[in-house]
Amino acid sequence: MGASAESRVAKPAALGVTVVAAYALPQFSQSLIHGPVGGIIQGIYAREFALPLAAIATVLLVASIVDAFLNPLVGYASDRHRQAGGSRKPWIFVGTLVCMAASWFLFVPTPPVTATYFLVWLLLAYLGWALVEVPHAAWMPEITRQYDERTRLATWRAACAYLGVTTFMALPYLPFLPSATFTAESLRWTAILALIALPTFALAALWFVPAGHAASPAGTAGPRLEWRGVLRNRPLRVFAAAFLLYQLAPGVLNGVLFFYVVTHLGQEKLLAGLLLMTVIAGMASIPAWGWLCRRIGKHRAWSVACMMGAVLIPCFALVPPGPVGTVPLILIQLGVVVSFAIFPVAAPAVLADVVDYARLRYGADYGGSYFAIYNVFYKSLANVGAAAALGAIGIAGFDVQAATQPQAGTTVLLLVFCGIPALLLAAAAPFIWRFPIDARRQGIIARRLALRDARLARS
Repeated sequence: MGASAESRVAKPAALGVTVVAAYALPQFSQSLIHGPVGGIIQGIYAREFALPLAAIATVLLVASIVDAFLNPLVGYASDRHRQAGGSRKPWIFVGTLVCMAASWFLFVPTPPVTATYFLVWLLLAYLGWALVEVPHAAWMPEITRQYDERTRLATWRAACAYLGVTTFMALPYLPFLPSATFTAESLRWTAILALIALPTFALAALWFVPAGHAASPAGTAGPRLEWRGVLRNRPLRVFAAAFLLYQLAPGVLNGVLFFYVVTHLGQEKLLAGLLLMTVIAGMASIPAWGWLCRRIGKHRAWSVACMMGAVLIPCFALVPPGPVGTVPLILIQLGVVVSFAIFPVAAPAVLADVVDYARLRYGADYGGSYFAIYNVFYKSLANVGAAAALGAIGIAGFDVQAATQPQAGTTVLLLVFCGIPALLLAAAAPFIWRFPIDARRQGIIARRLALRDARLARS
């Protein structure tokens, strides 16, 4: 295929604001209903519904295992449906209905609340999330083949995700609620808001956003090519290496953040406000990261953010305990969270370019499968990082109950919290910087795909 033929392919027009916003809005709903499951709902089920901690732990473990299988299954099935001439839209519609039912019964439980009740509705919630989130992410490279337009879609999507989390965290502060803490009543209001937001924003996306570029015809890639599309995809391998190193870092940080702030610094009263402030700061930084991604390329902006985090995180070791450390703690935490805020902007947009490369190289659409694996590892790597961090400080003798920590425990806490994430980010930065698909190469891929699709349409 000659360069002259590629040059004759017209550049698609930029997406309208209505299309971009409509695509991004379902992420608000998903982040809103993810909020309680991140660490709140188990405490409420234990405290207000008397569910034993052992039962809760078992439910969470079983649900996590099932979720690890659900996402790839949904990704594979939605890819096959897309290649057969369907779209991602029916998956999002059905998933939204499942999310609505699961959210209500999970967040507003009907007594008696048992471990079985908790497990059933949590599993349905995970099913609903997989049915919505995997096709929704895989939809992005089909809506547009333009490098910067994908960054734009991912930027709006990330902003909506942060807005959903912020909304959930702010719900306890509603003036008509009895307590500014997370309770069964705040969960109930989360469910009410979800029942409004889920169908409204999903229908907006289904109505205003086009189905996008058709996938390769069914049957163009057999099982052997499917494995090649994963194992021999060099951009995917580079992305996976960077993703592995990068995503362990916030897992380690979040795994011991509580103990660093509360036990080491003695700043327990500051923790809730600190988390809310940093989520808002992360959301506010999204437009700036989107601009930088368009200015220097999304993989290079992501690499810059990695180095920013690698420099700032060791500064936590310099924060003095007690009130005197309040201001430096807030400033460093704000900077670190802002450095991580680029991830939902850059990573999905980079992976969307990998999907196009696979379509061109292997003749099949792996969008659902790639984003399904992305979802699984996004959650599992964070958990692995948190577990490893907790295990390390525990072995070193860090005692949560002790008024005075042994020196070895404090030293390991600071090494784990301030050292390991910085090293992981510093190691990830070169992989991300050298990612092989930049704006120029993605433009070539897009033009060749357009020519091939046009040729198939004429045949």
